[in-house]
Amino acid sequence: MKKQSLLISTAILFSIFIVGCATIATGTKQLISINCNVEGATIKLDGKIIGKTPFNGEVKKNRKILTIEKKGYKTHTITLSKSLEGMFWGNIITGGTLGSITDFATGAAYQYSPSSYQIELYKEGVSLNEFKELYELRKFAMVNMSNISIDLSNNSGSYLDGIIYLSKLNNDAASKDVIRNILIKSDGDQVYFGEMMVELFNNAKS
Repeated sequence: MKKQSLLISTAILFSIFIVGCATIATGTKQLISINCNVEGATIKLDGKIIGKTPFNGEVKKNRKILTIEKKGYKTHTITLSKSLEGMFWGNIITGGTLGSITDFATGAAYQYSPSSYQIELYKEGVSLNEFKELYELRKFAMVNMSNISIDLSNNSGSYLDGIIYLSKLNNDAASKDVIRNILIKSDGDQVYFGEMMVELFNNAKS
C-alpha cells in the first residue's frame, strides 16, 4: 500500500511539473527583471532599445543579443539562448552556466532569482581587481541573502563568514550587528542588500 501511495504521489508531482513547464513555454513573451550596478544604463535587445536599468517588463522570446551600455562604462553584451523555457535563458552567460564569469574586461552577469538578472558594468579607469572584488561581494550578498540571515540568527555559519570575508570586515560582534542592520533595512530586497554591502565595503576602504 505504501509503495502504491508513493507511486501515485510521484505521478502527481510529475504531472504538476509537466503542466508547469508547458505554462512557462507558452506565449511569445517573457516577463523579466534586469538590475545593474549603474542606474540609467541603456538596455538593447537585438539592437533595439527596450528601456533603462533597473528594468521590469516583457520581452519577446526569440531575441538573442542583450546589450547594456552607459557613457563612462564599457559596453557589456550577452548572448541569450533561443528561448525562455524552464530555467529562463539557460545560456544567458556566453560559454558558461548561470553565475559564471565570462569577460571581466567588459563586465559580468548572473541570475539571483527566477527571471531576474544582475548586470555588472566595468567602469573605465577602475582596476580589474577592484571590479572583481565588488562583483564577487555583490553577487554573494544578493544570491545568498537568505542563508546569511539564517547564519546571523545562529551567530555563525559559512555564509556569514563568507560575506564578512568579502566585505573585508573584522569577524566580530560589531561587524555582525552592522550586517544584521543592513538585512533588516533591506526587508527582503536582494538588490538593496547587495548595494548596501558594496557601500559598506567602499566606506571601509576610504
